[in-house]
Amino acid sequence: MKIFIVSIFILLVATCDSDDAEYVIVNESNTQHLTDSLLGFLKEDTYTNWKLFPDSLMLNSPNQMKRLGLPVHGRYVKTYVNDIAYDFIVKTKKGEVDQPLEFPNGSFIIKQNYRSNIDTTGTVPIKADSTTTTLGVITLLYKPNKKYCATEHQGTYNGEDCLGGDWFYGFYFQDDIAGDFKEPFISVQDSVRAHIGSFCVNCHAPGYNTDYVRTLDNLVNPYSEESFTAYCDRFEETNLINTVPYNAPAPKNQKAFKESLEQYINDATLSYQIPGDVPADPTQVFQYLGPKTTQLMFDAYAWKTFVALNWPNEIGERGKADTQLPFTTNETKATVWETFKPTFEVFQPEIADWNPINQAWNSPMPVPAGVKCAREPHDFVVTMTSKTRDIANETGQAFAGSFGNLIDQEGKQVRYEVLFNRTEFEYLISNDRAATKNLTPSGPKGEANKVNFPDTKDDTQYKEGAMEIKSAWKELCVGPDCKSPDTQTMEAARKKFLVRTAIIYNEETGSCRPAPMALVGLHIARKTYYAPQWIWMTFEHQDNVPLATDKEGTGTFYNPQLEEPDYCYQLPFLYPDPTVAGCPNVDINRFIKELKDHPNQLTRLVPIPEEAQQINTQFQKVLAKQQSPFANYILVNAQWPLNGRQQNTDGEGAVSKLNCKDNDMGTDCFTMKPRFLRNSVIESYMATYCDSEGAPQQFSNRSCMSCHGTAGANLSYIWLDAVSQKVKLQSP
Repeated sequence: MKIFIVSIFILLVATCDSDDAEYVIVNESNTQHLTDSLLGFLKEDTYTNWKLFPDSLMLNSPNQMKRLGLPVHGRYVKTYVNDIAYDFIVKTKKGEVDQPLEFPNGSFIIKQNYRSNIDTTGTVPIKADSTTTTLGVITLLYKPNKKYCATEHQGTYNGEDCLGGDWFYGFYFQDDIAGDFKEPFISVQDSVRAHIGSFCVNCHAPGYNTDYVRTLDNLVNPYSEESFTAYCDRFEETNLINTVPYNAPAPKNQKAFKESLEQYINDATLSYQIPGDVPADPTQVFQYLGPKTTQLMFDAYAWKTFVALNWPNEIGERGKADTQLPFTTNETKATVWETFKPTFEVFQPEIADWNPINQAWNSPMPVPAGVKCAREPHDFVVTMTSKTRDIANETGQAFAGSFGNLIDQEGKQVRYEVLFNRTEFEYLISNDRAATKNLTPSGPKGEANKVNFPDTKDDTQYKEGAMEIKSAWKELCVGPDCKSPDTQTMEAARKKFLVRTAIIYNEETGSCRPAPMALVGLHIARKTYYAPQWIWMTFEHQDNVPLATDKEGTGTFYNPQLEEPDYCYQLPFLYPDPTVAGCPNVDINRFIKELKDHPNQLTRLVPIPEEAQQINTQFQKVLAKQQSPFANYILVNAQWPLNGRQQNTDGEGAVSKLNCKDNDMGTDCFTMKPRFLRNSVIESYMATYCDSEGAPQQFSNRSCMSCHGTAGANLSYIWLDAVSQKVKLQSP
């Protein structure tokens, strides 16, 4: 083993100008040397004699495999570590290692990723257990004996560090190791090899304080949710939601308390006023009125927030509603949330001395450098490629890298944007938190994994608390040749969608074209007093997708007649539903070059809950009377923490009490309702296949809170967006 590590190191540095360089900058050629050397080592199969990752969750003693639900890793994984890494992990778990963690040089972590077997016809699932799994891919982390950094990720923040650390991220197909190449699998492999590095790095980057080893997140991050992945036996809501997390004090007047809350829930008045927190202590509501009423309260809160954020914005005042205008005028004017700050305005990681501490909130939104055609009438600018980030140009979904595309049935691309409100903006520019010299994926230096955004009580000026928005826009097909009857004309399209005009900028040619963009999804996250783990609200267009059980259903992103690719079941780390054609909810496109513009197949895996349906109906009726396109949007669900803060009387009045103690790690801090939540166009591929009582089913395998719980920055990925930000301003 020692000989092997030395040999790899020699290969690594052989092509470098100097052994004394702080970083080994790796190009395509010498990366291939390292890749090939590691492949040879895996073929020797000596690593299977190593120790298993300490404290792994074991399904059974003979196989010692852990169930996962992440799309790149298999249904089951078995993780091996060499002695260097094992000893370090053990010391870390004992609290004998200083933070932030830094694995010793020579550390190896190798993960075998298993998939469930499916018969040759692809129609009959075999129950996934230790006897019916197949090794599909092997992934690894290797830390060379010298700082390692792939060229594309070097210097992305701090002027020196690598996004994803000093690790080599390896991804190997079992067919490679066995030397058994089979068509059409080989073409799939080639496509994956071209992209998987970015995918690995993007996913691991938030693990800054644990040296990017995400399994150790819960050691430093109390919001880590590493074990809340897609276990087949954990899809149903547990009895936890039917228990009371606190002994909440009784309302002084329970009848008045109930009546007041019912009035709040049933009130669908359109208002420009962004609500502060929910109107009552959720723990009191939960204990004395029940889980259903509590959920209705949060759903009503979500819709009231949605309406206020979509009010027309006052000219010259970003993030402020024009109180003199009615709600319907937002079809021609920017909404409140559209004027929030995008990351590229605040973060410029490629400018070493950048510090926006004196940046004004109401400064006009700048135009990215290089876009010469931005004088054309438009609402925002997007790019044709993903080489740079810009407003709404993030073509990849969460942890999908730059290649996780979503294509509708017209063959049109979906793009994403991330923005934040004034409260969060002022927090970001204070204390040099947005200065390039202080950037890390988990927060500013000195505060990584310790970020604490203002909540609605801390935010004494705006009363909004920190707020983040993620929107999904699809390029509209408008005209008589389009498939949708609702987009035959622009007039018809504007009745169905919130439509904006974008400048589509092609970086390669320098050309521009205007294009109509339709809003198809909207995430709203707010940190409130009662919910320090944030309230997570997600909306989408009602015509996006059908329910998975609706075999004849249609939608913007689903066609029951779409033919299934031949290689749908060949990918070893993805889990399609064998009973539904077209590989629904499986991100085939990003791995198959030939499917770059091929429509994706999406379905809704979980029906809209009864509570959300009730509130949707209330607001849709009001909006329909206003002839607003927002009458076509629905709340998928609102997620909230059962273990947030509660009001407690101790003789000195109401005080804050947070049930997530400093010593409570991992899942203890994630008592959330609902357990799983997924927006079909924003988290399209966070789904997994399970054989439930003989019937194949797909399930959402994560949620807003559980995913963001691994961010390491108070449940925000804003710094991860920041360090990978590539948009240069015309006049910084």
